[in-house]
Amino acid sequence: MKDIEAKIRDAPAAHYDETSYPVQNGTQGNYAWVKSSSSGPETIFRLGRTRGKGNAEELRGAHSDQVGVTDDYGAYDNLFKNQALCWSHPLRKFRDLAESGVLTSKHHKQCLSFYNRFHALEREIALTILVPLSDEERSSAAGKFGRKINALMTPNPLDHPTLATLKKTFAENKEKYLVCIRMPGVPMTNNKAERSLRHLVIKRLLSFGSRSQNGAQAMETILSVCLTLWWKKPEDYFGELRKLMAA
Repeated sequence: MKDIEAKIRDAPAAHYDETSYPVQNGTQGNYAWVKSSSSGPETIFRLGRTRGKGNAEELRGAHSDQVGVTDDYGAYDNLFKNQALCWSHPLRKFRDLAESGVLTSKHHKQCLSFYNRFHALEREIALTILVPLSDEERSSAAGKFGRKINALMTPNPLDHPTLATLKKTFAENKEKYLVCIRMPGVPMTNNKAERSLRHLVIKRLLSFGSRSQNGAQAMETILSVCLTLWWKKPEDYFGELRKLMAA
C-alpha cells in the first residue's frame, strides 16, 4: 500500500471521488472514497467511511503541491493548493437541461444553443491540452479561454433559472476549470476516478457491501492492491501477484 501511495504522490495530479458503500455493523460510515494516479494505474480505496471532509483529507495525505482533480463536492474545497474541476460534470448538466422535455420552446432553444457553444469550447480546450506547450503558451491559452468563459457565462434575460444558476456556479469556479490548461499533465475530467469506482459499485450490488468495519478495511486493501496490479498488467496479473507475495 505504501508503494501505491508513493507512486500516486509522484504523479502530476491525483483523481478523487466517492460513492455509497454500506457496512452492516460498521462504526464509521457508509461511504467509499477513491484516489487514483493521473499517470498510472495506482489506486487507493477507503471503505466504510463518512462523507465528511476529514476522510478526503486523510485520503489526500500530507499536504503537497499535487493537483487534486475532483467534482464540485464541497468536501474538496480548500483541500489542495491547486484543485482542477472536472469538465464532464457541467457538460452533462448543460446537456441534460438542453434535452429536458419540460422546457418551453423559448427556453429549450436558448438552453440548446448554450449547450452547443459550451460543448464546442470544451472540445477546443480538450484539443489544446494535447499539444506540448511552454509555460508562456499555457498562460496565454488560459487567458484566452478565460475570456471565452466570461463571455459565455454572461447572464442573459432569456436564460431559464436553472441555466442561470449553472452558469453562475461555473463562472465562480472558472480558475479551477482552467488548471488543466495552466499546469502540464493535469487531466480535464475526473473520469478516471469514476471508472475506478465501477468495480466497487458492482461488488456493492452483488454483496450489499461489507458486514463489519474490519471487513471493510480488509476489502479496501484487497481492492487497492489487486486492482492496481490488474490495471498495471492485465495480461500477466497472476505473475505480478506472485512477485508481490514473494517480495
